[in-house]
Parts: sequence; structure tokens; C-alpha cells
Amino acid sequence: MSFVRLRDRDGDRRGFFRPGCPNVSKRIDASNGFFTGADASSTLSICASDRSDMHSFRTDSQFFRDALERIGKAEDLRPVPSPVPMGPERRETDQIDRKEALSDHRELQPARVIGRLVALNGTQGVISCPLTAGEGDWSVGHLITIVHRASRLVGAVCEVATDDGRWSESASNAARVTIELNGEIIDGPDGAPLFHRGVRSFPSLGALAHRIRSDDLRAVYTFRGQRGVEIGRLSQNEDIPAEIDVGELIRRHFSVLGSTGVGKTTSVSLLLKKSLATRPKLRVIIFDPHNEYTAHFPGLAQIVDSESLELPFWMFKFDELADVVFSSRQPHPDERDALYEVIRIARAKYQAELSSLAGTSAVRRQPIAEGSSVTSDAPTPYRIIDVIAIIEEWLGMLDQRFPRSDLRALRHRLEGLNRDPRYRFMFGRLVVEDDIAKVISRLFRIPTRGLPVTIVRLAGLPNEVTNSVVSVLARLAFEIAFWCSGTYEINVLCEEAHRYISSSSGQAFGPARLAIGRIAKEGRKYGASLGVVTQRPSELDPTVLSQCSTMFAMRLANELDKAIIRAAAGVSASSTIAFLSSIADREAIAFGEAIATPMRMKFADISVRAEDRQAHISGERDSDPIDLKKLSAQLRGEA
Repeated sequence: MSFVRLRDRDGDRRGFFRPGCPNVSKRIDASNGFFTGADASSTLSICASDRSDMHSFRTDSQFFRDALERIGKAEDLRPVPSPVPMGPERRETDQIDRKEALSDHRELQPARVIGRLVALNGTQGVISCPLTAGEGDWSVGHLITIVHRASRLVGAVCEVATDDGRWSESASNAARVTIELNGEIIDGPDGAPLFHRGVRSFPSLGALAHRIRSDDLRAVYTFRGQRGVEIGRLSQNEDIPAEIDVGELIRRHFSVLGSTGVGKTTSVSLLLKKSLATRPKLRVIIFDPHNEYTAHFPGLAQIVDSESLELPFWMFKFDELADVVFSSRQPHPDERDALYEVIRIARAKYQAELSSLAGTSAVRRQPIAEGSSVTSDAPTPYRIIDVIAIIEEWLGMLDQRFPRSDLRALRHRLEGLNRDPRYRFMFGRLVVEDDIAKVISRLFRIPTRGLPVTIVRLAGLPNEVTNSVVSVLARLAFEIAFWCSGTYEINVLCEEAHRYISSSSGQAFGPARLAIGRIAKEGRKYGASLGVVTQRPSELDPTVLSQCSTMFAMRLANELDKAIIRAAAGVSASSTIAFLSSIADREAIAFGEAIATPMRMKFADISVRAEDRQAHISGERDSDPIDLKKLSAQLRGEA
């Protein structure tokens, strides 16, 4: 029977066609096959003159027959509306029509089932499914769900292959998809999906696999019971933000690892600015060997370079100063002992002069040589000219305690350092002053005065002194946080960290590794945290790296470096780590305590977003002032 005859008979049955009345045609949307018009449920009427509009529409398809049947049923269940409804009646009719059309659209949506589970072990599963050209549901790295009782197991696709190793463009291809199980989703009492790490029970073979719903995907990467801070977007779905827990990020240390040029500096700057905006007590000190961070902290940072740095030599501990004096060479035992003794005597001499000027009784003063209360590590002032004078005095004695050759070499080295313009930040003062409070106030932002970040440019410093400067500043950061008892919080960011916390035990310099390692192991108890940035994680001290509870792994090509990341990520994220050599710039695999679940994400581009370049700093940062005089006494062990 032709379509026109079918139409006429159907119209006669409903009493809609009258001789002489114009025929009312409903337009057909070729993109989805739905009928559109003012009255979506009115009788379908297509006249013979409209056949040109139906050229591409198949009237013998099952879809069309189902549509006719559905429209007929809807027409039988309701009276024929008046030709021109008016007022509230018209609005009510339109609302009913829209609801019915929406319901029909949902019924016609394709099922979310795309495969069944055919193999399973403790960490991975295999799903059998048909694949067609243009299929994107099984892209490597995407997430899917497997139905199991009242939960939905979440898995990441790590491998896709056809059963016969061939591909057909015209027919469906039988494929096996390997997934890595990450956790499970359970709907809460209010119906909201909640993600749980780990799998409590496993499904049986034949379980249905689904494309993950957007609500489930959002639940996987968000924190339950607390609000995360957005730092970018998921690579799998850019509509879903990538969030972190700033508290866990700062308290338990973090690391950003990646090759040169992948965007480590901009990513780290974004993390620090987000942290500063949410933690009012936080200060940040950045060791910047390439002068890269200044442009990322406009109006937030105190810039310290070789010209403006003031770090007096008497604030160095003995091991730190010895590394500067001996230029990382292994000194003779007598040389090292002579330096230790001469520094101790010079400190005691300066303290005795201060006591004399203050009117202290000579009876209560100990002899300089027996000043046992003065050590070579105490951050108390002394003069370098006194050190040289004491060595000269020793050289004139008949009874020599140290070899003359060692004393002469030590004297020449100290005189050279004192005159070298590159070491002005240590030895450049003509008058020695006890201004430790001023030094720590400027370097460690106490108070901040609106600049909570200190950027120490290491590029202009001599190479032989860089490690010593890092050691002094890292040690002081820990000690200040320790003595402030929770009123002060500082993050020490180590850019190119493998330069001064190397994994090699053969390095001559150890104080920097010890100072940074102490922050990594004990700092979170007192408010001192660590940020590690490096392009060679395999050359980094494994003790320090293991203490970083949150990692952002960017593009890495070296197999040794990838092995370090793979071991840190664990079995549940091993397939995700496989992307490390091919991910894009500013993209990272993030995992750890500050991340809800391991994710592949892309950092926001702060170079084009002005609101990210300028962080919003809380005014509460200086609301709890720190007594610098008391703090200075505590650093010297006098309180």
C-alpha cells in the first residue's frame, strides 16, 4: 500500500480531512527523524505535493513505523484539540507536548551497554565488545563502568585490540578491551554517586560494561565532604575540573617531574598561587637557578639576587662554611680542625668584647681560649679579620698545633674570599652587626608586608657557594617553623632539585641534602613543607622523593625516570603512567594524597588568564605577629 493511501485512510479514520481544506504538513528533521511543528502530537499529514521533502526519508523503516504507531497511540488517548487554542489553555497544551516529545527522545537514545566482562584478575579485566569505525568509547585512557550488584566498578582502558588482528570499515569488529580497575561507585542515600578507592568485591563474568556517565566521572575526580581547588581540566573530559586538596598538597609535600620545556614552571606557579589564596599563614621561598619565576608572581614576591642578598658568613654552620672555604675539595684533617678552632675562638672574642662594652664584670668572663659555651655552629657574629689575625698569631708560635702549610693555605683562602666581589653577600660588610632578626625578616617574610613569596635567584651566585646558600636557607626555614609552633607556615620550593639533593653518595656536599631531607621527614609536624621540581627524578635523593605524597608527572622520555614514577604510583595507576612519553605540554599524570584518584589532566594556562596570574592574598596573613627578637634568641639557643 502506498504511503499516500495509508495517509488518506488514517486521516479518514480520525476525521481530519475535509474536502476543500488545505493540507497541513509537519516538517521532518532529517538529523534525528523527529516531527516538528506547532502541535507535536497532532495527526501526521503529508500531501502528495510534499513528496520532494520526503526524498531522503525511508517510509519502510522500522523507525518510521514505530513513530507512526506512537503518534497514533498518543492521538487515541486524548481528544482532538481545538483548531486555535488561546490563553492559558494554549500554554498548558504546549507544556504537555514538550514533555511527551522529551520522553520520546529519551526512549530512542541508544543503550549505554557496550560490552561484557569475559576475563578478570585482581587488578585488570577484559571486556568483549563490537567496534565500528569512529567508535570513541574505548579510547585508551578513557574510563568505563562495570555493573556489579548495587555498585559500578570503574576501570581505565589500557589496551584495545581486535580478536583477529584485522579491521573492517563496513562491518562490526569483535574486540577485546583490557581495563585497569581503579575503584567503585555507590549511590548515596540522596542518589548522588560516591566514589571509593579499591574494590570490595568483584563481578562475575558476563557483567555489563557501560560508557561512564558524566555524573559518575565527576564523582571519581572530586572530593567527598570537602571542596577542592581547581587547577585545570581533565584530559578525558574538559567539562570536568581537575581539583586538588591544597591542605594535603602543602602539608605532605609535592613534586613536579618532567622534561625541559613541558611547562613545569607555569604549572608550579599555578599550584603555589592557588595555595597562597587558600592558606593565610603560608609563605613560599623559591630557589630559582634560572630566574624563571619572577614573571609569574607580579606584586607577590620579594626578589633576592646576588646584588641584594644579605646572608652574613657568621650565620653559616661550620659544615656549610667549610664547603665554601674549601671549594668542595676534600680538606686535610688538620685544615678542617684548624678552621673549626679558629672560628670558635673568633666568636668567643667578639662575644667577650660585646660583654665588656655592656659593662659585664671581668670576674664573670671566661678566658677566650676556654669559652666552652661558644661553638662554631651558633649563629652569633664574629669578624673575619679576627680569624685571619688568630691564624697569623699561630704561625708565629714555636710550638705548632697545626702544620704551617695548612695554616698558610687557610689564611690565603680566607683573605681571597674576603676580597672577592662575588662573595659580597657573605663578607662584604665593613662593620659586623648582630642583625639576624633583620635578615630572617626579609628572607622569610616576617611580616609579609603583602609579599608572601621570596624568590632567591641563584644564577648570579658562584657555583661553589650555591649548595651552601640552599643549605642555610632550608635549615633556617625548618628552624623558624619549629620555633613558631604553628603560627608560621612555609613551603620551600627546590627548582632543579637534583643539583643539590642528588642521589649520589659520592657528592662532596652533604649539608643541603641533610637540611632538605629534614624538612621532608619532619617538616609537616611544624608547618615546613617541601616542593620538589626536577627533570631527572632518577638522580634525586630517593628519601626526599619518597616523602612527596603528591606527584605531578609530566612528559618524561628516560626509562629510568619513568621507572621511578611507576614505582611511586603503584599497580593501580601503572597503565596511566604508560602515557608519560606522549602527553602534551602542561599535561600531567597526577596522583597522591592531594588527588581524589589518579588522573590525567591539563594545567590551566596562566599565561592567558589574568585572574590566575594575580593571586588573591588573604589579609589574615599578618594578623598573628611573630616576635622577631624572641625568635632570634631561640635560633641561637638562648631561650
